[in-house]
Amino acid sequence: MCCDFVVGMPRSVMQARHVPGRGCAETQAGHSRVGELPSLLLITLMLFVHRKRRSNAELQRPREDLTAFLVLLAYIEDLIHLAPDTQRAMNSRYSRSIRIAALPLLLALALPVQADTVKASRYYEDGLSRYSKQDLPGAIIQLKNALQQDRNMLAAHLLLAKAYLADGDVGPAEVAFREALKLGVNRAEVAVPLGRIYLMQGKPQVLIDAIPADGLPAATRLEVLVLRGKAYAALGKSAEATRAFADARAIDPASVMPLVAEVPVLIAAGKGGEARGMANRAVELAPDSAEALNARASVAHAAGELADALRDYERAIAVQPDHLDARVARAGILIDLGRDPEADKDLTALAAFAPSEPRVAYLRALLAGRRGDSLAAASHLENVARLVDALPVEWVAGQEQLLMTGALAHHAGRQYEKARKYLDVLTSRYPRNMGARKLLAAVYVDTADYPRAISLLEHVLRAQSDDPQALHLLGRAYLGQQRYSKASGLLEHALALGGGDAGLRASLGFSQLGEGKSDAAAGNLQAAFDKAPGDLTLAMSLANLYMRQGDIKMALVVAQRLNDALPRNPAALNLLGVVRGASADLAGARRAYAEALQHDAGFMSARLNLARLDVEEGRFAEARNAYADMLRVNRRDATAMYESALLERRAGRLDEALRWSEKAAAEQPGDARIGLGLIEMRSAKGDKLGARDAARALSVRQRDDLGVLEALARTEIDVGALKDAQQVLKDMTRLAEYDPAALVRVGYLQLAASDLSGAAYSAQKALQGRAKDGGAMILATEAALAAKDFDGAEKRAAALRAAHPSNAKGFLLTGDIAHARKDFKAAASAYRQAFALAPSTESVLRQVNVFIAQRDPKGGIPPLMQWLKTHPDDDLARRALADLHAQARDWSAAKAEYMKLVNKGVADAGVYNNLANVLIELRDSAAVSMAEQSVARGPESGSARDTLGWALASQNRFEEALPHLREARLRMPDSADIKWHLGYVLAQMGRQSEARRELESALANGRFFDGETEARELLRNVSR
Repeated sequence: MCCDFVVGMPRSVMQARHVPGRGCAETQAGHSRVGELPSLLLITLMLFVHRKRRSNAELQRPREDLTAFLVLLAYIEDLIHLAPDTQRAMNSRYSRSIRIAALPLLLALALPVQADTVKASRYYEDGLSRYSKQDLPGAIIQLKNALQQDRNMLAAHLLLAKAYLADGDVGPAEVAFREALKLGVNRAEVAVPLGRIYLMQGKPQVLIDAIPADGLPAATRLEVLVLRGKAYAALGKSAEATRAFADARAIDPASVMPLVAEVPVLIAAGKGGEARGMANRAVELAPDSAEALNARASVAHAAGELADALRDYERAIAVQPDHLDARVARAGILIDLGRDPEADKDLTALAAFAPSEPRVAYLRALLAGRRGDSLAAASHLENVARLVDALPVEWVAGQEQLLMTGALAHHAGRQYEKARKYLDVLTSRYPRNMGARKLLAAVYVDTADYPRAISLLEHVLRAQSDDPQALHLLGRAYLGQQRYSKASGLLEHALALGGGDAGLRASLGFSQLGEGKSDAAAGNLQAAFDKAPGDLTLAMSLANLYMRQGDIKMALVVAQRLNDALPRNPAALNLLGVVRGASADLAGARRAYAEALQHDAGFMSARLNLARLDVEEGRFAEARNAYADMLRVNRRDATAMYESALLERRAGRLDEALRWSEKAAAEQPGDARIGLGLIEMRSAKGDKLGARDAARALSVRQRDDLGVLEALARTEIDVGALKDAQQVLKDMTRLAEYDPAALVRVGYLQLAASDLSGAAYSAQKALQGRAKDGGAMILATEAALAAKDFDGAEKRAAALRAAHPSNAKGFLLTGDIAHARKDFKAAASAYRQAFALAPSTESVLRQVNVFIAQRDPKGGIPPLMQWLKTHPDDDLARRALADLHAQARDWSAAKAEYMKLVNKGVADAGVYNNLANVLIELRDSAAVSMAEQSVARGPESGSARDTLGWALASQNRFEEALPHLREARLRMPDSADIKWHLGYVLAQMGRQSEARRELESALANGRFFDGETEARELLRNVSR
């Protein structure tokens, strides 16, 4: 049994190379247990039902809701996760039968249920009481009952997750935490428990990807950094782990948590002295901490100081009898000391206590081998193999034995992707001749695996620098990565070497098109087309280029020449239809599509374009029928699914649009267009985390697609993962080469991600690509202003005004700089100059902001009213006017302006929210209905929930108000207003102690908020 020394294992293992009778790779697979799967699942179902009956809490008889069903599935998945034989059996007919049998139940559970927030609140409050009394089963039941009444009750999802975790049900806890995140709970509420769950599940990479430390409160950030350090260590990334622990220590040098966590990382790196220092420091800080004592024991254990190690392990166990690591390590030392009976007793108990712990099975195998019991040793080793097989690949990849065992198991079963990875490694280590490498590079280019193609081709060109074929292939690879400048240079070199075929000229044209050199691109593409007028791909590209340039006449010429070269060709006719449609000749387009279908009734492009034409003309039913026909022919037609999504979005059916987007992405996960559509749809539905997940998955497949990376950066920003966004944007800056338009887009995203230096760099790089580019000059000025480099910003603004005197943006930025310096007179003057140069809503609102900054909202009203006289349909200006009236506490005037937006049908969630607040001040009963409209349009908004709760409270509907205020509190935990509102409602309901906690928290930071005086008075009353 091959091994290296591991803390917690006997030192004698260092010399033990095998267990008698068993070789390193001779662990035998157990007999198949596929047939046991139905019994296992049945047992799980019975245990689930039995578990829910353990409490005397109130149970409801109606069907379980979807959350309950997901929890049950989580139980089953946990069972399967712990039993690899069962996991393999999931592919059997039994699992298919079970899943099919579950479908009617799932459909039934998915039926809409009217939310009863009052009843849900009652169940929640009872569940909260039970949770505080450690009646976890009862709390779980009542919280599930609450979710039956209101499946979107955020507080219930969060408390249910905590209850499951406290009860040891990790899978259901993860489901509930993720549901709370999806519903909008503040990330700080779930980061630590969810991170612990991922580590308990052996998912360190998931933790790294899903739980950034950015933006969290200090105490929470410390714990998350420690968890991330542990995750990096589990992945074998010791340097990253060390940085994470150091960042954690910097937050609170008196905390033992990062010290204890880093000790095993240092031991593994051979830094015993540093590990000892940290362990000693931890014990000094917390002499009665089991974790600190265990850390110090592990240092001594690694150094061979067994007596000291045993003493500290036993002290740790005395403090915390269920400390698994200390108990396993003590058993290992007992084996080293020859105290086998004591070790056997400990390990037998541990096997019952922690049956899924591989170290326990390993030590039992070692003891059995020492006794000469080869059958028992084999059985224990078999158990080790099963346990290791269930471990995540990320962790196994850092362990030599485990990596080999897992690779063999997966190879025996299937795992085509792993086989391909091995082949890639072998290819890189054992290079072939230049011709073979070029051929392999061509395959990589054709399959969009550009990095490998580039690596191979660079090797070829080091040996044969003037190989036109290699240059062409390398140019195509860079073209695929959208690195157009590099691609153009290589392709021009190949062209100069005599590679003047149409394909090379076309590639050069495409690269120049990517660089923004439209005229040069058109010239090369036209030259290539003249050589090959029957090249369909080239003709389509050239026609599309002419259409983008607005030259429909030339596009028609290209399409007609293609049809002359390829008569009766459906694809050529389809292109002709597209160009005719772009020229507004819809009847001619229909004729071309119809003729294409006459020649090939199954030609899908023409059918799709006919359906798109129906959508364009508002004939949604006809388009739906067309897409349905396509899907009947091929139920996995991702394009028809994608087009169905576009149709439904155009028709205003967002749920259907999202459903089709999900189906299309499942069929074609690497398609950038489909993936971007899914990201957009999830964002439109308010699922920020889901949008980020889709963007990350797509970016793995499209690593060098700037459009995909831009979508990824936006979603990272949306969920607050700014460091992740900054890294993505840094990569985009590199890939964009010197394309000014692309770099400016990247720069503004960098500003949104708080990467001010990155934005400045992008602007400077764009100006290197095109001097005096207006967009880049504006970005450079805004980056300097954001960095509070006012002198630098003024210089850049002056340069912008000089280079582009007719661009009002130069004066607007000059005003912004003066405004930032609180030189309001100069700011107002610059804004007036901008307005005189180019009157706009933007310049009017800038003038209004000067009044607001001087705490004179009334002063901003006249210019807005004057603007609205000549621009009565400017909804943005009218919204600003309504907001100004509200700030000036002119409630009636504010109501009048907000109602104009409502009556016009352009009110968003913010307008309804502000209107509801105005109506509360006016004691208007319509405040509740307006607040409900705000929540309906922005269910993820904590402010909207707070307004609805406060509106209900203002009408003495306290029980209805409470759940909304609780949810608002979870979404915006730092809002003093929300804490005051919640405290007020709790006090009115007689919940004095809870009210006192909320009021104290609201007043703790000393910040002023509306209602502060009333909050202080109420706090005095509830404290008596």
